[in-house]
Amino acid sequence: MQTIRELNQNSEETVIPNGYETNGWSSILSHELSVLFHALCHVVPRYQSKEEMKQALMEFEGVKHSFSQLDKSKFKSEESYKGYVQRLERHKRFLKRSGYEYPSTVDEAIELFVKWGLVLDQDGYWDIPIKPFPDVQELFTLKEEERTALAHIKLEALIHPVFSKLVLTLHEKDENTFQMSKNELKEMLQVNDTMLLEVLVKLTPYLEEPIVNMHEIPDDQKMEFTVVWDRIYEDFLGTKDPQSIQ
Repeated sequence: MQTIRELNQNSEETVIPNGYETNGWSSILSHELSVLFHALCHVVPRYQSKEEMKQALMEFEGVKHSFSQLDKSKFKSEESYKGYVQRLERHKRFLKRSGYEYPSTVDEAIELFVKWGLVLDQDGYWDIPIKPFPDVQELFTLKEEERTALAHIKLEALIHPVFSKLVLTLHEKDENTFQMSKNELKEMLQVNDTMLLEVLVKLTPYLEEPIVNMHEIPDDQKMEFTVVWDRIYEDFLGTKDPQSIQ
């Protein structure tokens, strides 16, 4: 197992495990639980004992005032206060469905993190796993729509870096129309057949015309496709200025 303390001790950079996003935690944890986890990622590699870590945690404003009675005056409006309360209640119901009580203190929250495998209790100190990282779908009772949404998040997290690499590589060629085979694309992106097809599907809205019968084209046959760069600039940069792509 790879952990944050092994990877990042005495480093100024705060490492957040990729699994926090890809395995669904950013979607199911409340704001204050999420703030606490990110704070733990910061303090765990920098201190040697739980006492030191706990003291450093309480220096974070977002942790210091968490799990306490909500102060209405801290919210910009009545509407934002009510919205926060509603979201918090949803998180509480979600945990209750799986047999967990929502924590009322930082200590209780860390105990939950340990139960879920987000935090490793090493007796005298805490650590956080990087790989493998616990998966929400294996720990909680999910409705079908929740399971589908989390599966989509995981797929998007896997596809996005490859899609970005494809777009940047094509953009460097300073062309619009390309002739490439699946084999060439797989070699360029270092992916398998399944991932390539997912990436090409994601590329389709940005093509002048879809690639016809994409699944049936032999791996060594050239495919011709034309990228409409303006669509990519607008969707990913909010601008039509191609100089914004690095």
